[in-house]
Amino acid sequence: MRKILLCFLIIVVIISFSGCGTVLLGEKYKTTNISNYSKYFGQNGQHNNEIFPYKVPSSAKIEEFCYYYYDPFDPNYVSYLVYSCNDEDYKTEIDRLAKLDSSKNYLIYSATGFNYPVCAAYADSYKGYIYALTDKQYNKLIYVEINFCNYFSDIDYEKIIDNKYLPIDFDAKPGNPTQQGFKESKLREK
Repeated sequence: MRKILLCFLIIVVIISFSGCGTVLLGEKYKTTNISNYSKYFGQNGQHNNEIFPYKVPSSAKIEEFCYYYYDPFDPNYVSYLVYSCNDEDYKTEIDRLAKLDSSKNYLIYSATGFNYPVCAAYADSYKGYIYALTDKQYNKLIYVEINFCNYFSDIDYEKIIDNKYLPIDFDAKPGNPTQQGFKESKLREK
């Protein structure tokens, strides 16, 4: 019986370190294929939210798209969509975003502003950001999500998203000031 148990444990360790043990070591998934968009953000998407559009307009000229999911112990997401479109689709989307109940204080994680005007933003000091930016001159819409747990992102978002689409001075890396402040407040409570 001990030999069987030992063999079982060895097999579990081998599977875990071979990349097949995603449950034990964390799952990762990344796509930049826009045809996968509705699977994640569409009306019935696995990861839809109110800020990203349920459907990309037919006039959209996609510049960039990425959906990145990583779950080492808690789910982390880094997603973005950048497109330009015709005047009518642009106005329709700007009107939709203006009706959302955006966060009033959306400068979190040391952010001091954005490089583009903000149309809508959900900012949560525990979980991060989902926001939409606009570049009216080019009828461009920019959607970004950086979602995480425990006051830091396990994903190196700066390697995925162009810095011009990130909040200025944004820091959600491990050991960031927001995470440190939370840890210090917990120590003071004890």
